[in-house]
Amino acid sequence: MSLKTNQRYKAAIIFLIPFLVVIASTALFYSGTSPEGRTNNGQLIDPPIDLSELSIEGLKDGFPEKWIIMHFLKGPCELNCWKSLYKTRQVNVLLGRDRQRLSRYLVLSNFDNLSESDLIKLSSEYPYLKIRKIDRQNLPVEFFVDEINGSYLLFDPLGNGILFYNSKLPGGELLEDLKKLLKNSKIG
Repeated sequence: MSLKTNQRYKAAIIFLIPFLVVIASTALFYSGTSPEGRTNNGQLIDPPIDLSELSIEGLKDGFPEKWIIMHFLKGPCELNCWKSLYKTRQVNVLLGRDRQRLSRYLVLSNFDNLSESDLIKLSSEYPYLKIRKIDRQNLPVEFFVDEINGSYLLFDPLGNGILFYNSKLPGGELLEDLKKLLKNSKIG
């Protein structure tokens, strides 16, 4: 084989590689093969929960047009609940200049669940946490059972509950998700 023929084969291979990649990726796409990985740390909610259907008192039809972390509380705020409130407050602080794009809510099924000392602690340690009330029948029960008290949902600025976070998930995971969402979001 001559040097010139060898160089032609190399040029042909280099020229054909992009076409082979396109053909292979098209075949994989139409065969239904997709990557197994995911980029979010929270549990994706499909279909999303509509915030307006929850009928939360004090939350107007016009949403705050911010990203919302919403804690739902069925009973008294116990250790996991306090840890989650602290975690989301710290994540909000760590967002830096983007912290204005996020609101945090504590939604109670009954105001009697909180003692006077709990209310004092909430107002002093969490002054930017908004407290609202919801009818017990409107709670998204598929996500909130008594065993995981302290879990929370992430709502987009359009009022769609898109991600569920278990109370055991580290705050860094929420921070990572929020940074990605806020970086890529043109709303909120």
